[in-house]
Amino acid sequence: MSVSAVIGKEMAYKDYDYGRRWRQVRLDISGLSVGANTIPHGLKTTSQGSVTIMRENVLLTSVMACHQSSPGDATNLYYTVDSGPGTTMSVWVVV
Repeated sequence: MSVSAVIGKEMAYKDYDYGRRWRQVRLDISGLSVGANTIPHGLKTTSQGSVTIMRENVLLTSVMACHQSSPGDATNLYYTVDSGPGTTMSVWVVV
């Protein structure tokens, strides 16, 4: 089974003091296997350019132990599943 991410809920924010905008997006990830997983997220900017991920928060949706292997980049998220039968999780990504 291959790993896939589906974009779930998305919220947009604007810092009125500095004029900065950002989005918080929930990615629902399925198909994880024990070991290292490279997860294509498919996120784009509003102008369809590549994104810069500022923060990731994991929400486990099944019984498992996992950790972030390395920071997410413009195309992928990187997580290692240490143990557990679960194959799903959600990640809130701030871009």
